[in-house]
Order: sequence, then C-alpha cells, then structure tokens
Amino acid sequence: MYALNKSDLQAKVAVILGRVSSKPQEDGYSIDGQINKGRNYCERKGLQIIQEYTFQESSTRGNRPKFFEMIKFIKKQKEPVALICDKVDRLQRGFKEAPIIEELRKSGKLEIHLITENQVLHQNSTSQELMVYNMWVMMAQNYTDSLSDNIRRSHNEMISQGRVFTKLRVGYKRSETNSKDIIIDDSCAFLIRKLFVEYSTGLYSIDEIHAKATEWGLKNKKTGKPFNRSNIGKILQDEFYIGTEVINKGKKNEIRYKHIYPHLISDELFEKCRKVREGKGHNHSNKTKDDRHILFKGMIKCKHCGCTVTPEPPKKGKYIYLRPKPKKGCNCKQINEEVANKLVEGVLKSMTIPEEVLNLYLDKLKKRFDTQQQEETLQQKMKLQDLENTKKRLDRLVDLYIAEDIDKETYDKKKVELTKEVSLLENQIANFNNNAEEVHISMKLLLEVVSRIYELYASSEIDKKRKILKLVFPNFWLDGRNLSYDIKKPFDEFIKKAYYLLNWRIGDSNS
Repeated sequence: MYALNKSDLQAKVAVILGRVSSKPQEDGYSIDGQINKGRNYCERKGLQIIQEYTFQESSTRGNRPKFFEMIKFIKKQKEPVALICDKVDRLQRGFKEAPIIEELRKSGKLEIHLITENQVLHQNSTSQELMVYNMWVMMAQNYTDSLSDNIRRSHNEMISQGRVFTKLRVGYKRSETNSKDIIIDDSCAFLIRKLFVEYSTGLYSIDEIHAKATEWGLKNKKTGKPFNRSNIGKILQDEFYIGTEVINKGKKNEIRYKHIYPHLISDELFEKCRKVREGKGHNHSNKTKDDRHILFKGMIKCKHCGCTVTPEPPKKGKYIYLRPKPKKGCNCKQINEEVANKLVEGVLKSMTIPEEVLNLYLDKLKKRFDTQQQEETLQQKMKLQDLENTKKRLDRLVDLYIAEDIDKETYDKKKVELTKEVSLLENQIANFNNNAEEVHISMKLLLEVVSRIYELYASSEIDKKRKILKLVFPNFWLDGRNLSYDIKKPFDEFIKKAYYLLNWRIGDSNS
C-alpha cells in the first residue's frame, strides 16, 4: 500500500500481539492464527521475535492490564521494537491508548506493523499515513459502537418478551430442542429447593447451610467444584427463582422484570428466607460478651397479669433466675432457669422418633410423593395439549382476520382472551411439581430434624437453642412458680406419638 523508505525502519526485533475479546474466541483458533501469521511475517521481514503476548482482554472495557504489561516490556528495550499485529483492532478499538502509542512512535522506540492492512507506522510517518491509520482506528471504534447499539436493542427486545440474556442460574439449563428456551435442570433443581427449605427454618447460618450444600454435592457445573459461601448467599437472594430477573442490582440503572421461565420455588418460601436473612443481620452476638442468661429472654409471660419474665445475669456465675414484674398484686414468682430448661429438654426428648419408625415413614413419604408426581405429570401433559390447542386457535384467528372473515373489533377482543389463556396455561405448566416437591422436602426435613431435635438442642450454642425454642414453642406461661407451654403444629403430634399411625395427609400442601 505504501512505498516505504527502508532507511525509515530501524527495528530489528519484534513483539507479536495476539488478542481476543471473549472466552469463546480464546477457545477457538483466533489467537493461534494471529500468532502464526505474525511469525510468518517476521520471517519474511527478517525480524527477530523477542516476545509474544497472547491474552483475552477487551480493548474498550477495563484497565487493560495485559496491554500495559506489553507496553512496559517495550519501553524497557534499548533498541526500537516492531509491534506485529494482525489488524489494527487487535491493538486498539479506540483512541484511549493513542497518547501512549504515539509517544513511543515519535521517540523511535516503537514501529507498528499491521499485517492485514499492509501498513507500517514509524518515527517518520507522514501526516497522510497517520491520517489513514487514524481512520482504521475510527472504523474499528465505529464497529464496536454499532455492535453495542445492536446488543442494546437485542437486550431491550428480550426484556419486552420476558427472556433473559444473563448467565444461567444453577437449577436451570438450555432446552435441547430449542437453545433459546430455559428449562428446569432436574439433576440439581431439587438441591436448590432443599437449600431454600432448610435455610427458611432459621436453624442454620450461611456457613452451616454452605457446609450442608457441599455435603449434598451441590456443585458449579463449569468448574466441578462446590460453591463457596458467597455463591450460596447469592443463590438464596436471587429473585430469578421466583420469576423476576434483576439487572444491575442496587445501581441507579437497575432493571427489574418478570421472566417467562419456570419458577423453582414459591414466593412464600423466598419470603421466609428473606426474613431469616434479615433477622440474622441484627443477630451478630458479641463473642466476648457472656450471653448465657438470654436463653428464654422475651419468651415467658405471666399467665395472669401478662408481664414478661426477664432473665438476670448470674451472680458469681452460679444460677440464672427468671424474674417477673408482677402487675396488680399478681403472685407470679421467680424461677431458676434450670427448671425451664429441664421442662424443654423433657418435651424434646419425648418427640424423638425411633430410627426404624423414621425410616418407615420416610419410605412412605417418598412413595406418596412419587405417586403424586405421576399424577401431576399426567395433568401436565393435559395442560400442554390445552396450550397447543389454544395456540392453534390463536393462529386460526389471525387467518380469519387476514381473510377479512371477522372485523378488527372481534379480532382484538378474541386475541386478548386467547392471549390471557395462553399465559395462564404457561404459568400453570411452569409451576407443576414445585409445590409438591417443596412440601415433600419440608416434610422430610421436619422428620429428620425432629428425630434428633433433642440432640441438636443439647449440643447447640445459645443463639441456635433460641431458634429451636421459637420453632417449637410459640409461648411459655408462668403460673405462680409453675411453668407451662404451648406447642406449634405439627410438633404436638410427635409428643402424642401420632407418627406411629403413619397416616398423615401429606398430599395436603398445608400439612
């Protein structure tokens, strides 16, 4: 393209640059192609290769650490360096780095060799050569800007359709028949549901629920490794599982919209987890503080005057007393905390399920769930057929309108009706099995927890003991020096040993 004066070129050594912007390019042959092309060019030009730089890095976003590592290497050389690039856009897609490159070029430290454009810039390049080079850079920047515009338009269209363009969440996968569709990944979705159900009990911290997820085998499919604590926390806060996609969360340009894919958990379960999470945020105890006396704090009231019984720190570290503040001459008396604790331990021990009974009931629970799933699968097939028929009716409606067999008013009215019917059926299909599986996990968890609830209570620290108390006992009542309690359902059934009957109505979502 240019008749170069060879005396203008001073570089005898070369650095080859191979760059891609994304991982898919890096996994392909793009970098290898660039490097091989650069090597052949150096051989033809008699240039000695002293370094090759290959990396994945955007030329328009971020601080470009690899690029500046290369520039630093070139600056250290005592002789001029020829920087070999396949195309100008491998070096830059804008003018952000222009001052640095221009300074090195003007000082004679750098020559830029662009193979595809057949262009060389050096210390004595003419204004016309520089103008052409700048035009190449401007065209590269224009390409990037146009690409950004196209992506933005595409994203806006996907948002309007309720589709997502962010990475897949764990528990979902691409449909094999249509890669645009996102469906539930049955290989790990049950673990995500289990994660939410167990965390919603309030019995586990993030660290403990992370340990459980690792024990269950919940892993990142890309790396094959268990999720770290931070990942588990993000999963438990991700509204995608209840049908909402959030982009740029917490920022000024945050975007929220309803997506069209199946919901993995219910709104109620997500809300329970949110309350547990926010409750924890105000429950970080000071480890240096002696909090042994707060076990029953705020949980016991006088049966007659309604006053709250307050625990007092032990004097000389011996006994903890629960003291009421009687109203209107009420005769409620203080009691030793040990009295209350022994009462609780007795109740929890009475709830213990023998292992053989536990295994028998878990087996029955699984069989009932499998039967229910089969029934729902049949119902799902019927709903899918209804959906297909409704979409056909919608297509016929369009054909009738085009053929002018119906007027616009009739067309619009029927279209609204059929579109609503399609949306309703799609939501029903998306949520099949979710409630049944959530109930199954909850019941299984309940049995497993109750089977060792005394063991959990006896071995736990104060904060977890309080959670167990709140889980089982809604109220404690003081009558003089006598302490009684209320107990939540279905824990009362365990005290009655009702589980021996193995006849709970587990198909009921309120069971």
